[in-house]
Amino acid sequence: MMKTKELIKLNNEKREKLTDENLKYYEEVLIYIRSSLDKKEVETEEILAELLDHLLDAEENGKTAKEIFGASPTEYAKEITEELPSMNLKENILFFTPSILFLFAGVLLVNAIFTPLLNYALNIGEVKDTIYLGSIIVEGLLVILVSAIFLYLLMKSIRNPNFNIKNKVIKFLVYWLFSMLYIALFTLIFYLIPDFGYKVTIPVYIQLLLGAIFAISGFAIYKSNN
Repeated sequence: MMKTKELIKLNNEKREKLTDENLKYYEEVLIYIRSSLDKKEVETEEILAELLDHLLDAEENGKTAKEIFGASPTEYAKEITEELPSMNLKENILFFTPSILFLFAGVLLVNAIFTPLLNYALNIGEVKDTIYLGSIIVEGLLVILVSAIFLYLLMKSIRNPNFNIKNKVIKFLVYWLFSMLYIALFTLIFYLIPDFGYKVTIPVYIQLLLGAIFAISGFAIYKSNN
C-alpha cells in the first residue's frame, strides 16, 4: 500500500492533466475532504486518488466534473467525507501529538527569545533564568486552546463555499490578518499572564535547548506518521 506522501505526490502530478474547469471543481472537493482532520489520512488520499482517476477517465469521454459528481463540489465532498473512516484514539494521539509538541516548543522558545528582546528593546519585563511552573502550564494550555479555536475557524472558512474568495490578493490579505491576530493573541498570553507557582531556575540556553528538543521530537513523530 502506498504511503500518504506518495499518494499526495501522485495526486499532484495527475491533477496537471485536468482542464481548468475540472481542476477548479476537483480542488474544492480535495480541500474540503483534506480539511476533515478526524479522518484517516491514507484512506482520505486513496479516495481522492480514485476520484481523480474517475474524473480523468470521464474527461477523455468529453464529460465535466459537474456531469459526473453533481453541480455542488461542497455537497459531493460532504457525502464522501461522511463515508470515510475516522481515526481511532491511538491514531488521533499520534496525529495531534506533533502539534502539541510544536506548541510547547513555541512556549519555551518564545519565553527564551522574546523576553530578553522585549527587555532590551522596550524595557518590558526583565531578563531572568527563572520560570514559574504555574505560569508556564497556564500559558501552554491557553496557547493550545487559542490554537484549537483558530484551527477550527480556519477549517470552517475553508469548507464554507460562501468564504471562497476569488481575488488572490484579497484572499492573501484576509489570511494574513488572520495569522497576525493569532500571533498577537499568542504574544499577549505571555505578556499578560503573571508569574505564579513553583519557581524553577532554568538558564535561557536550557529553555532554548528544551524548545528545540520538543520541536525535533514533534517533527520526528510527524515524519513517522507520514
